[in-house]
Amino acid sequence: MANSSKKDLNPQQLEAVNHAGWPLLIIAGAGTGKTTVVTERIKRIITEGLAKPEEILALTFTEKAAREMEERVDVALPYGTFGLWISTFHSFADRILKYEALHIGLNPSFKLMSDAETFQFIKKNFWKFDLKYFRPSGNPYKFIEGLISHFDRLKDEDVSVDDYLKFAEQKQKFAENGSANFGNSSENFNLDEEAQKYQELANAYKQYEQLKTAEGVMDFSDLIGNTLKLFRQRKSILAQYQKQFKFILVDEFQDTNFAQYELIKLLVPPEHNSNLTVVGDDSQSIYKFRGAAISNILSFMKDYPMAKQVVLTLSYRCDQTVLDAAYRLIKHNDPYTLEAQLKIDKNLKSLEGRKSEPIELIKVDRVEEEAEAVVTSIKNQASRIRGRKYSDFAILVRANNHSEPFIRALERARIPFQFLGPGQLFRKSEIKDLIAYLKVLADFTDSQSLFRVLTMDIWSISPRDLIAILNQGKKTNSSLFETLEQISQIGQTGLIDNATKEKVTRIVDMIHRHQKLVPKETAGQLLYYFLEDSSLLKKIVDFKTQIEEHQALNMTKFFDRLKTYEATHQDASVFAVVDYLDLAMDMGESPLAAEIDWSANDAVNILTVHSAKGLEFPVVFLVNLIEGRFPSRERREQIPIPDELIREKETLPEGDFHLQEERRLFYVGITRAEKKLIYSVANFYGEGKRERKMSPFIGESLGENWEEAVLAGKKEKQLPLFEWSRPKEESAINDERSAMNYKVDFLSYSAIDTFRLCPLHYKLRSILKIPTPMTAAQAMGNSIHLALKDFYQGLNNSGTKGDRGTEKDFLFKLLDANWIKQGYESKKHEEETKEKAQRFLEAYLNDGLHQNCNAILLEKSFNFWIHSTGSGQVPSEKFPLKILGKIDRVDDLGDGKIEIIDYKTGANVPSQRDIDADLQMTIYALAATDKGILNKNTDQISLSFYYFDTATKISTTRSPEQLELAKQDLLRIRDEIEASGFACSRNIFCENCEYKMLCGA
Repeated sequence: MANSSKKDLNPQQLEAVNHAGWPLLIIAGAGTGKTTVVTERIKRIITEGLAKPEEILALTFTEKAAREMEERVDVALPYGTFGLWISTFHSFADRILKYEALHIGLNPSFKLMSDAETFQFIKKNFWKFDLKYFRPSGNPYKFIEGLISHFDRLKDEDVSVDDYLKFAEQKQKFAENGSANFGNSSENFNLDEEAQKYQELANAYKQYEQLKTAEGVMDFSDLIGNTLKLFRQRKSILAQYQKQFKFILVDEFQDTNFAQYELIKLLVPPEHNSNLTVVGDDSQSIYKFRGAAISNILSFMKDYPMAKQVVLTLSYRCDQTVLDAAYRLIKHNDPYTLEAQLKIDKNLKSLEGRKSEPIELIKVDRVEEEAEAVVTSIKNQASRIRGRKYSDFAILVRANNHSEPFIRALERARIPFQFLGPGQLFRKSEIKDLIAYLKVLADFTDSQSLFRVLTMDIWSISPRDLIAILNQGKKTNSSLFETLEQISQIGQTGLIDNATKEKVTRIVDMIHRHQKLVPKETAGQLLYYFLEDSSLLKKIVDFKTQIEEHQALNMTKFFDRLKTYEATHQDASVFAVVDYLDLAMDMGESPLAAEIDWSANDAVNILTVHSAKGLEFPVVFLVNLIEGRFPSRERREQIPIPDELIREKETLPEGDFHLQEERRLFYVGITRAEKKLIYSVANFYGEGKRERKMSPFIGESLGENWEEAVLAGKKEKQLPLFEWSRPKEESAINDERSAMNYKVDFLSYSAIDTFRLCPLHYKLRSILKIPTPMTAAQAMGNSIHLALKDFYQGLNNSGTKGDRGTEKDFLFKLLDANWIKQGYESKKHEEETKEKAQRFLEAYLNDGLHQNCNAILLEKSFNFWIHSTGSGQVPSEKFPLKILGKIDRVDDLGDGKIEIIDYKTGANVPSQRDIDADLQMTIYALAATDKGILNKNTDQISLSFYYFDTATKISTTRSPEQLELAKQDLLRIRDEIEASGFACSRNIFCENCEYKMLCGA
């Protein structure tokens, strides 16, 4: 690879970017620019013609890291991308299995279960398992979570069902022979009982796998496990991907598990001198099992002995004071560090080379005083230091529930804040309101949930009337709903005012109406009725502030989750969904809240240390630094896997591996600080009477004379009574900015088409993403698309190519597997629509479009940039517009020519003139001519719509002049959208619009 001329890369980074010829290990300390190095390496591989985008695989550990890397590569490349594989391990495996699962007898349209859905799945099938010890009669579901975790760990260690059964059989023989060598068990353990437990677990593991296959579902650990199975059993498919991926880059390598590393070794066999790059830092390993932070990297050096090592030690983030503290801390993990094992220097140096203020230590008596001292420090710094904003501050907690005192203190001080981190959607107040209403429909005696519904802002019931209603219920010993029914049925009363009585009557009537629909409607549909009947839907659409906008986006995201649940579960009733939501919240599982530009909010950031990884802030507070909180107490596995089945046990650290892992997490917390780091600790937490010990990490990071650290805060401080008053505004984020300052960064054809039809419809669908029920036409169209994708992917392997009868059976089987059941008026309506889809597909099989098919691409997503010059240069900051899309199918016509085919299942067939001017086809042509996508000339491209309703194909072409004009049109459309007031167009289609009730058209 030619030498890089990038002026902003340091020598270590340049060495990593320019390396070629054999595997590469990049050890990248905190803030040393590893993402920049990976991005520049990918850019050089593509721009120098060493590989096409689709021949590069970049894997990372989190979706956030994958998105960031993809965005950086997107901007860095001078043209669009098509087929660049940047994803997490699980997303990569999911993509492989969606293409290839048929080859190992699995349904390519498998449903992926979350942890809560896995719990529901096992609970539903629990009595099919042959369990005794792990299904105690007094509490039969006691071990379900433990079993899920146990099975996941087995998959992480690449332990198959056969492996486990053989192990259990071996243990049974040991027990029968009275062997004293029973693993790590003490002599007091009953060998026979232990052997029976392992046999029970092994059989349960086998039954679990069989049940998932039968129902066409997978859990997350199956994604890696089944991909390994695919590559091991189908060598030709493995060879195909080995050939495809000329360069593989793996980020956060230290956190990958054994099975993930096995997947890498299959794609890049150690005996091949391949272009494999792994990037890692053992000091920031916070997810590895039993603290095995260095196991993968040491294994990598053993498996790839020719690999070059590049150590990045120049930090662009932290001042030297912070880096020195982090280094002192992590040295306490020696000798179980890469620095000790590989004899390298990982002592990071600050780019600026200067030391900032000393690290401060706040030490007070109680946790409430700790929170107040932290907030006081924030106020003082924000007012004293020029240019310091609230968004410059981050409060890092070890666990979510540790944040409460700091939230209350910030509210009392009227300082804006935002809680960042994973899985916050179900915890948002507006989502709790919606969940509460579902719980009321599932159980009208749930007075707690109904009270939450009553206190929603849309009802505006006064506190006095709420108290009166509750007191009335106590007097009559009635549930809250029964009390509301009584109030709605009596005449005028002095108990509550007339306006409240009308609201109560309206609420009771609404609940009665919705309860009647519970047996036949899904939870999502019932909740949508609630939005309509309560007028909450109009409030969501007509938001006035940024806070209301965020609430609206969270509600639509919640509906998206419900729609996903409905699409993947036969039982999507209120009862099933409430059960799922309860499980999800109990297990700490929740989707991300609406993704906003958190950095644009001038608000103090509160987040867990785990969530802070990859972020940076000028000032960081590490709080609650006591033993038991940070470091936390070790949580033992309910059902640990036996040591004999742990693949990496020879590299597991000795000593207290939990403390070592907590120390690495503390290291991550320290290195989030750019300029200033402040520790805080209290003597007492909660109702505890015993003074707590300070975290040992304080002394380890500050050094021998750590007591000399600045002590801020006063032990005797008490909060005056008036300081406990809550602010009038419960919302935390500064809300002075306009709610709608809409900027269009990307567009798709469907978004443009929607805007042209009706700007208000565009706002509701594309900006607010207001959910609408799926229609029968949409369900049928999506089902046909999915079936055809699986059909062509599996056709060559099925042995049915050219046999019309067998092809038909194969395609119909795939239609059944992919059939979407939502959107139909009745069972008869669904059956009639499915028969129609079968007629469409049967006619299609007899058409030349199928018989002459030479598909080279199926359901391929693309994106490319359009700029004001239309020159194909890197987009400027002022005029970038990304165009996104997906092509149904691309056929190779020979001689370098291709045909792009788009399937249409609607009844309307436009004229040739309309198709010649169709923007969707023009966008496909723009994508096909882009150098980074298909790199074709316009005379090599044929564009075709296939209409199933009439079994006809209509084709068109585009000229270079048409494409240049189209680019300017797309930029103009972007400007129109940004300047739009999003008024309803009063189009003729408004009469049947799914958003009709929101605009009054």
